[in-house]
Amino acid sequence: MRTVYLAIDGHARHCVLGCMNSRGQFERSWTFDTSEKELIRHVTAIEPAKRILAIEEGPLAHWMAQTLRKQVDALVIADPRENPLISRHANKSDRVDVRGLCRLLRLGELKQVYHPEDDERAIFKAAVMQYMDFTNQESGVKRKIKAKFRSWGILDVVGTDRVYSKKGREEFLGQVKNAAVRNQLSRLYVLMDTAVNMQSLSLREAKRLARNYPEIREFKKIPGIGDVHALTFDAYIQTPDRFTRKSSLYRYCRLGVTDRSSDNKPLGYKRLDRAGNRELKAMSYRAFVAAMAGGENEVQRFYRCSLQRSRDKACARLNTQRKIISVMHGVWRRRGEYDPKLFSPGSTDQATL
Repeated sequence: MRTVYLAIDGHARHCVLGCMNSRGQFERSWTFDTSEKELIRHVTAIEPAKRILAIEEGPLAHWMAQTLRKQVDALVIADPRENPLISRHANKSDRVDVRGLCRLLRLGELKQVYHPEDDERAIFKAAVMQYMDFTNQESGVKRKIKAKFRSWGILDVVGTDRVYSKKGREEFLGQVKNAAVRNQLSRLYVLMDTAVNMQSLSLREAKRLARNYPEIREFKKIPGIGDVHALTFDAYIQTPDRFTRKSSLYRYCRLGVTDRSSDNKPLGYKRLDRAGNRELKAMSYRAFVAAMAGGENEVQRFYRCSLQRSRDKACARLNTQRKIISVMHGVWRRRGEYDPKLFSPGSTDQATL
């Protein structure tokens, strides 16, 4: 049986499917309406062959993958950031894009983006992401409220959160002389209150869905790890089996260090790699801050030992953030219980910045 390499460029209204044989010859492409029926019909219409399919990561990627997973022998969701030669092609078009994807798929040059194979995990992740979205909206509206007050000469809003409380907002609104401006601020307060309410509802849903994942209970035993930290780590990692090396896990959490060189000469300074998930990096930092603010605990002891070795506070903090991530991943991967001894001072998770 011959092998064919397929690639789909999916859009809201139409999709383009390309097909390349094992000799690297691009056979043809099809354009059709975006629907479950049409996707299955066009993929299964290809003569009997071993079908290997590539889909570029995007809003429709998970749905298309779930729709076609049983219709192909292998499926890859590709990271578009790793394929700049496709997006920057001089004669870019959907047909050219799928041809490039087919070629990279055949050569094994596509970097895969992890997607869960079951919908339950995807729904849980979507719930956590919605909570974070409402949190960001709340923060954005709060900044607008303070900026609006300052633009009309109400300067004592700086450095205080009283401006957001039910009682405090009336006090600050009373300082605004123009009725139209007060109405504008009142609408911003309504938007803020709505975001706070939706944030609470989405967090409640995320906690309900998290009952299916026992590792979250173990995460919360770690000093500094609260509900949101545990939910964030579990939702974005999805499965601990994704990472077999700590360096890959750290890089995904934006805690890896870039080390670029050419002809044995360094290209710039070493720094944290900006690729990866910013929410996981932020989670590890907030967990570190919470652990340091609490009573005496194993995270604090690890930080002090790291600081003694490195003589650098930033380095010691990054070491501790990596250790928090590493311990959470290890507990999950072993399917065991959390043990404070996992924060052993003898750990070698040391930064090189």
